[in-house]
Amino acid sequence: MHISTIELKFLQGLLADSSDRAPSASAELFRRERNIGARIGRKFVYTLEDVARAKSLLVALNLPLTAKDQPTDRAGAAVRPGFSEKSGTLDPHVNAVAFRVFVGRTPVTQPGYQVATVEEVGRLTPDLVMVVENFETLRQLERYEWVMARLKSKGTTLALFRGDTIYRLDDANRSMDALDCPVWGFHDFDPAGLHLSMSMRNLSEHLVPPQAVLRAAVEAKKRSDLYFSQFDQYAGTLAECSHPQIAALWTLMKSLQKGLPQEWMRDL
Repeated sequence: MHISTIELKFLQGLLADSSDRAPSASAELFRRERNIGARIGRKFVYTLEDVARAKSLLVALNLPLTAKDQPTDRAGAAVRPGFSEKSGTLDPHVNAVAFRVFVGRTPVTQPGYQVATVEEVGRLTPDLVMVVENFETLRQLERYEWVMARLKSKGTTLALFRGDTIYRLDDANRSMDALDCPVWGFHDFDPAGLHLSMSMRNLSEHLVPPQAVLRAAVEAKKRSDLYFSQFDQYAGTLAECSHPQIAALWTLMKSLQKGLPQEWMRDL
C-alpha cells in the first residue's frame, strides 16, 4: 500500500489520540481498505483495536509511528518503501551556507562558489569575514575591482552570503555566531544596508567604494527611492549609531538623499 504524507499524518495522529474524527478522505480510505474505524452518523469512531491496526500498518510499511521519528533528509527517506523521498523531509537547502574563500585577492576554489553546513563554515579560520548581501555579487566578486584591491593585503577572507529564500538567513547568522574575527558588511548603500552592517557582531566596517567614487555614482544613478522609502524605518536607529564609519556614512547619505544598490557598485 502506498500512502501520502497526509495519510501518514492521519495514522500518526490516530496513534496519539484515538478520539472521534470528522469525515475526511483519509478516514474513509482506511475504513474501507484496512477496517480502521467505523462511520457512525457524521463522524468516524475508533477503538483500541483500530489503533492497533493503524500501528501494525505503519510497522508493516516501515514508516515512523510519530512525526519526530521521520527522517530529516531525503537519503534517510530511502528506507521507506513506496513513499516519496520528498515527503516529510527537510528542504535540501536547510543548514546550507553559500560562501567563497579568498587568499589575498585570489579565490581558493575556481570557478564558482561553495556550499557547506553551518557547522562546517563555523569551523573555518579566516582572518576576515565579508558578509555579502546579494547572491549575484557573491558570484561576481572578482569584477568588483575596488573590493579585490582591498582584499589584496587581508590574508584569508571568507565571503559569506547573507542568505535569501534558498540559502536561509538564519543559517548564515548561525555560522557567523561561530566565527570570531573582524567583519565587513558589504550591503547596499541605503538605510537598510547601513542598519544590517551596524547590527553585526565584530563589525569593522561597512564596505563601500572610495568616497569620491561613491558620491559620484550615487548622484549619477539618482536612486532617491532607496533613501526615502527606508528613512522612517531606520533613521532613528542610525542616528544613535556609535560606530564612527557608519555614522559618517549616514551623514553622507542624508546629504545626498539617495542610495545605491550593491550590484551597481560592480564596475566603479
